Amino acid sequence: MDAIGKILIADDVEMVLRLEELFLKRLGCQVIRAKTGPEALRKIQAEKPKVVLLDLEMPEMTGDAVCKFTKSSPSTKNIVVIMVTSHGKKEDEDRCRRSGCDYFITKPIDHKELIARVEEALRK
Repeated sequence: MDAIGKILIADDVEMVLRLEELFLKRLGCQVIRAKTGPEALRKIQAEKPKVVLLDLEMPEMTGDAVCKFTKSSPSTKNIVVIMVTSHGKKEDEDRCRRSGCDYFITKPIDHKELIARVEEALRK
């Protein structure tokens, strides 16, 4: 089966990466993984995924900083960015939105919501 879209998941927690990867592969997505902000940014530039799931708090560079770089570059600005955070605070959502993300979801991730957002993003 051909992949329906290339997706990068960036999170510093291995269990989160594995769970998200499992659900996204079931959709038929090609999944790329990153554990730090700089690694995510390098892979975004090199791989040009259709969708990026970014954890807000990651080592070396935060997810919102990665999102700002992604959205400010002409070659990656149309990539759909879904920010993920373990905090449901209004300040965190505002921080994510200011970075230019397309969607914002909180942990623990509702996998139905995750799949709905990714499917919506892949249709764009």
